[in-house]
Amino acid sequence: MKDHKDGFALQVEGGKVDWAAHSNDLGGLIFDQLAFDEAVGKVIEFAEKDGETLVIITTDHGNSNPGLFYADEANKKFDSLQRFKHSNTWLLAQLNQSFSEQKIREMIKENQGIEMKSEDIKSLLSHFKDIVPGQLYNEANLPFYEYGKILGKYTDVQWAGMNHTGDYVELTMFGPGSEQLKPFVKNYELHNFMLKAAEMPEHFLVSVGK
Repeated sequence: MKDHKDGFALQVEGGKVDWAAHSNDLGGLIFDQLAFDEAVGKVIEFAEKDGETLVIITTDHGNSNPGLFYADEANKKFDSLQRFKHSNTWLLAQLNQSFSEQKIREMIKENQGIEMKSEDIKSLLSHFKDIVPGQLYNEANLPFYEYGKILGKYTDVQWAGMNHTGDYVELTMFGPGSEQLKPFVKNYELHNFMLKAAEMPEHFLVSVGK
C-alpha cells in the first residue's frame, strides 16, 4: 500500500476490547489491548521511517468503566492475570451445571490460575439459571456479570456495569498533521478533524450538528 500513487488509509481495530468490556471479561480485555499495542508498535515503526504517514489512535466510547480498586495485596492480585490462559467467555462456555464444585474449581485453576472459594463457585452456578436475556454479545446467556463480580475479589478490578459509558477516552496522534491535536476534542468533531489533519479533500467533510 505504501507504494500506491494516492497513498493509503489503513484502519486497525482491537475489536475484542469492546466485546470483553461488555461481558466484564478482564482477561479478554487486557490481552487484546496488549495485542493492539503490539500492532501500534509496528505502525509507529513504519511511520517513523516513512516520515509522511499520520497515525491516529482513538476509540469511539468508554465501556463498562473497569477500575483497579486498591486493597490488601492489590499488586499481587492484579498480577494474577499473567496466569490467565483463557478469557471468561471461553471458560464459562466450557462449564456445565452438572459439574461438581471440585471440577469447576480445577477448571478455573487450570485456565485462569485462581483458587476459587466454594461460596463463589456456588454463587456462579446459581446464576446460570438467572441470566437477563438480550445482553450484548451474550447470545449463549452466560453469567458474565456475576463472574466479573466474583473475579473482582481475586483481581481487585471492578466494573461500573455492562454498557457504554460517557467517560473521556484517549485520542493521540503521531506524524504530519498531529500538531493540530487539541487537549480535548468533542466526539462529533472527530470525523472532520481527522480528515483535515490528514489533508483530505473538502468534499469528504460532513456537516455535523451538536
